[in-house]
Amino acid sequence: MDDSPCFCLLCSPPKDGPARDERDRQVASSVSDFGWHVMGVGAQNETPADWAYSIGLWHTLRSPEVCVFGLRVETMMRIVNTAGAAIRDGHPLAPDQRRDDILNDLDVAIRPVDSSWYQDFFGAGIDFYQAPPLPVTQLFWPDKAGRFPWEDGVEDYCRTSQPLLWISKQETAGPWADVTP
Repeated sequence: MDDSPCFCLLCSPPKDGPARDERDRQVASSVSDFGWHVMGVGAQNETPADWAYSIGLWHTLRSPEVCVFGLRVETMMRIVNTAGAAIRDGHPLAPDQRRDDILNDLDVAIRPVDSSWYQDFFGAGIDFYQAPPLPVTQLFWPDKAGRFPWEDGVEDYCRTSQPLLWISKQETAGPWADVTP
């Protein structure tokens, strides 16, 4: 278990400055009550798909936060909760691992997220943690044939709706790299 200090709103509440907004209060309450919060984000004009991510897994379990892209928001929020429960129950997610216990017996692939993407997709998490660390892991779902976005022959929707966030933003091109917070 990582024993790095946590600087989140619960461990290091701001002493002065603006009061937390309603979103931050809700996130902090969920983390206190349940161990983590799940943020679902509907695609905006500049993003190709929806995404969801956890906030609080680092605080509660010293596990990287979890994100998933490209499915219905409600579905992804359930996936993030399932991953959180697995982590809580002693089954941590590891980079380059494939797991069949997260998404209806389908394999998911796990990759660490490069920090160059954090501002674009994890703003509420950044606000909650206030300072590093904020490790994030991405879960990838396969196409109907079991292929992942980086594999040959993968279905187009599977490839285009899941950004490859383990690659730094500066080394990528396309609609995901054009996202601005």
